[in-house]
Amino acid sequence: MVVKHNITAMNSNRMFNLTNKSQAKSTEKLSSGYKINRAADDAAGLSISEKMRRQIRGLTQASSNAADGISCVQTAEGALNEVQDMLQRMNELAVKGANGTLTTDDRSYITMEVRQLMSEIDRVQSTTTFNEQNLLDGTFKNIGLQVGAESGQHIAITIGNMSANDLIASALAKGICYQTVDGSPLCEDEDDKKTQPKPGVPTCQAPEPGKTTHAQIKYVDWSTAQPPEAPGHSHLLSARDLTIFHGFSYNAITDEAVKSRLTTDRINNSQGGTEEALAVDRAPDARHFQALNAFAKSAIQDVSETRSNLGAIQNRLEHTISNLDNIVENTTSAESAIRDTDIATEMVKYANNNILAQAGQSMLSQANQSNQSALALLQ
Repeated sequence: MVVKHNITAMNSNRMFNLTNKSQAKSTEKLSSGYKINRAADDAAGLSISEKMRRQIRGLTQASSNAADGISCVQTAEGALNEVQDMLQRMNELAVKGANGTLTTDDRSYITMEVRQLMSEIDRVQSTTTFNEQNLLDGTFKNIGLQVGAESGQHIAITIGNMSANDLIASALAKGICYQTVDGSPLCEDEDDKKTQPKPGVPTCQAPEPGKTTHAQIKYVDWSTAQPPEAPGHSHLLSARDLTIFHGFSYNAITDEAVKSRLTTDRINNSQGGTEEALAVDRAPDARHFQALNAFAKSAIQDVSETRSNLGAIQNRLEHTISNLDNIVENTTSAESAIRDTDIATEMVKYANNNILAQAGQSMLSQANQSNQSALALLQ
């Protein structure tokens, strides 16, 4: 029996301290909700969960980015819906203006409305923006929506120029032909206008370099009627045909692919006719409205194609968001399994440590009393 060292008390104190430390960790885990509060708790688990957290937060933001992309696409598509409505009205006016029962004054009134519609198309094109970025002026090209947590995971959006000038340029580049009942000095080649093509010759061709017109010479349209009962005149659509409704500028074309197809060989296409746009000496006739009809058909097709592309992108982005949200959910579940506290299990540990702490405290008190027996020997 010794009094110098109380080994029993020391042992009880050591175990009591261990229990207190374990109880403190349980308290921390229960109060924070995490079973990994510092790297020492689980070094490997901390590293893995932090990588998952980075992915979760990145994917959550990517989902928000995709939602912004949908809003952007809807803004552009809504504006193009109005443009298409105006083009439909323009087509209606073109059919109306081509009717032979109308007078020159009647067609002048129709022309005024067509000009206003053209101007409104340009206004919509120049004012449709999303987050201060113009959507329809041709500058919204290869705009990447970041739809993933890693670099390079994006979806590109491109919206072409929807100005009246570029819509006209697109129609001209297609080499569209339109038919009229007879010819007009504006579209005839004065040198060859009495020449008749032979059967089988294409009814609509671009003029050779140096010609003053962009339409074929006057002839019977062999492709649609038996001569000579139904004479007709075939025209290749040119800028000069439409400048009574809207000024055209070759240099203002933003689509280089379209611009490259309008070469200097096509005189009236490449050199515009803006100076003739509202000339007082050019009264609208039925031929102008036939040309307008051909343009409206082409423009409606172009706008429909753009709207279809935007609709496809929107559907794609909706699927992207669904996929991202699913990945976030499952990754969060995996991260939770690594890092979150299992409350039930931790409460069992806490209760067990609480009992051990009480027992240790009691045993420490008893151990401190054990040396009292040595005092009895000294009395």
